[in-house]
Formats: sequence, C-alpha cells, structure tokens
Amino acid sequence: MTKSTESTSEQPKMLTVARQRINTLDQQIVGLLAQRFDAVTMVNEAKRTANLPVMDHGREDQVLDRVAQLDPNPATRKYMRDIYQHIMRNSREYQDDLTAARDTTH
Repeated sequence: MTKSTESTSEQPKMLTVARQRINTLDQQIVGLLAQRFDAVTMVNEAKRTANLPVMDHGREDQVLDRVAQLDPNPATRKYMRDIYQHIMRNSREYQDDLTAARDTTH
C-alpha cells in the first residue's frame, strides 16, 4: 500500500472517531449548559428579590475575561469568548422569559 492510499483509507476511520468524540463532548456540554440554566434561574430569582436588572455589564465582562483566560489555547480564546457571549445572551433572554412568565401569573 502506498503512503497516499494509507492516509486515504485511514481518513474515514479518523473522521468517525473524531465525530464520535464530538458527539460525546456535545452530550456533556448540553448537560453542563442545562445545569448553567438552573443556576441562571437562581440568579434571576435573587435579582428579582433584590430588584436588580437582568443585565449586569460589569459581571458579563468579568465572566468573558475569565473564560478566555481559562482556555489553555491562545488561538481559540477569541472563539471561546464569542461562544460565551452567545451563552450569556441566551441566559439574559431566558431570564427575560422567566420574568415575563412570572408577571403573567401574578
């Protein structure tokens, strides 16, 4: 077998293994995000009790900076930061939904 034939025959196996790893990681990420949304629910309740707004720019900046620094790969830090900006936007929207749902039931 030539070297080019070997790498071609290995590629599908490598691709399958990589995709299986991604599937496993996605399952773990979804579980962690579900836990994060549970924590967001608690934050929303605390903010409601303290009469605080959903948006806290200072806290968001702290989280984004911390998350970027947690990434050991400097080449992916900006992507990690972007992912977390989306997560946090969705968290704010979820808090808005919780507040709206609570307001319609009271």
